[in-house]
Amino acid sequence: MPKVPITVMGYRCSRCGHEWVPKNGDRQPVACPKCKSPYWDRPRRTTSMLTYEDFRDKIKKTLDERGMLTWTEIRTVTKLPEKFPNNQWVRRMEGEIGLKREKDKHGIIRWTLR
Repeated sequence: MPKVPITVMGYRCSRCGHEWVPKNGDRQPVACPKCKSPYWDRPRRTTSMLTYEDFRDKIKKTLDERGMLTWTEIRTVTKLPEKFPNNQWVRRMEGEIGLKREKDKHGIIRWTLR
């Protein structure tokens, strides 16, 4: 008896990439059988990754307009999603745009431009 290819419709998990043929053909699966994710049919939300140049420009614009600010104030004004700034980017901005960070007598770090 010769072998022939048979095509069967199945599902693919958007989270882990697992593919399977459902046991019950009519109902849509509740979760992925491999990773058990109930969100198997929805792609992950990707946060728009901010490039260094966009980050630098937002910080520079904010500090030009408002002067000396803390990171929390900068983050609030520019609506940045990061709780903490990327240290490599901050050090890079110190050389490129003249960013200066100073601690006051209470230990609060204030950002300003030279």
